[in-house]
Amino acid sequence: MKVSGIHLNRPDLHNIAAELGIGTRDVLAKDGILTIYNTSKACQEIIDDNALVSFISMALEIPAEDISELNEVVEEPVKIEFDPSDFEDEDDD
Repeated sequence: MKVSGIHLNRPDLHNIAAELGIGTRDVLAKDGILTIYNTSKACQEIIDDNALVSFISMALEIPAEDISELNEVVEEPVKIEFDPSDFEDEDDD
């Protein structure tokens, strides 16, 4: 989601995490874009009730109108492939 008219700082992110019942590592802000990883049952209930914007606006003490472009993003796992022989020690002979 985008948050306009405010520069988010670390205490803001901590407040959001506390309000949503998630870890502080699950709230990120960069270039005015706020990313929230849904990692708790309480957060899922808030999302299911369509109340995420309200909770964020309360945590930041800003009008809900300053929050826009709310998009759900599903992360896709990335398969990492490597050759175990690349990690063998040549001195084991």
